[in-house]
Amino acid sequence: MSTSYYLYDQDKIKIDSRSFTRYVLPQLRAISQEFFLILKKLHPIHENTIDIFKHVTEMQRQYSSFSKSCSTLNKECSETLNEIYQKARKLDRLILAPQRRQVNFSSENNKDHTDSLLHLISDLGVMANTNYRLMHTLEEFLLTANTNFFPFFDGKRIIEPKIHQMALTAELTLIQLLKPGIKGPFHTVWLHFFKKVDEKLLFEKDQEFLIKRLEELNLAWNTFHMKMTKENNDLSSQNIKLIKIMHNRWNSVLKIVLR
Repeated sequence: MSTSYYLYDQDKIKIDSRSFTRYVLPQLRAISQEFFLILKKLHPIHENTIDIFKHVTEMQRQYSSFSKSCSTLNKECSETLNEIYQKARKLDRLILAPQRRQVNFSSENNKDHTDSLLHLISDLGVMANTNYRLMHTLEEFLLTANTNFFPFFDGKRIIEPKIHQMALTAELTLIQLLKPGIKGPFHTVWLHFFKKVDEKLLFEKDQEFLIKRLEELNLAWNTFHMKMTKENNDLSSQNIKLIKIMHNRWNSVLKIVLR
């Protein structure tokens, strides 16, 4: 099997656990942080949407852990559920932040940007309503814990899809305000590279995933890098320089994995 720069046999790749932890993960974490930095530079409201996305992702992961380990609501599980409830309350404030920004609908903005702003405001409104219902359900869950009513409360079935829905919406808002010419490539590299890196590598620390999906990740990244640095687009020279730095980091990861 080959990548854009390397030939390798997947069956012969062995990543040293120490190298994975001490070098590969920090490089991938830096690449991920730089991706979000570019999004913030491309539109100031993305700073808020990134905060929302990260917060909802944390809620989703915490609730997934709660759901797997808490068949009964003991003290520790009640505390975890209360933490999720407090996060939902904080999310309510985070959702308001971009709505409080002075959104400019002046004639200087083109129709695409205006439409994107309207979609963003709509999506945030939907998320706020879902979060409000989630908080109400969590309150009921906590109130009925350790009472005779708890066995009849179907809170777990209700909570998970609400958090999942908000996570999907939050993900869409990450690139919602990008210009049409670059929105496609950013969306693609998010789905096929950064989302997988965040979930499977930075969060789960799954070394086998990196070995099995290295070609796919490499193709997704190199396609994005080529489009952003070789083709005409709306990126500033500063952002292109940052993408080249990210490219060097990824190549460094490949060298560690394939040496």
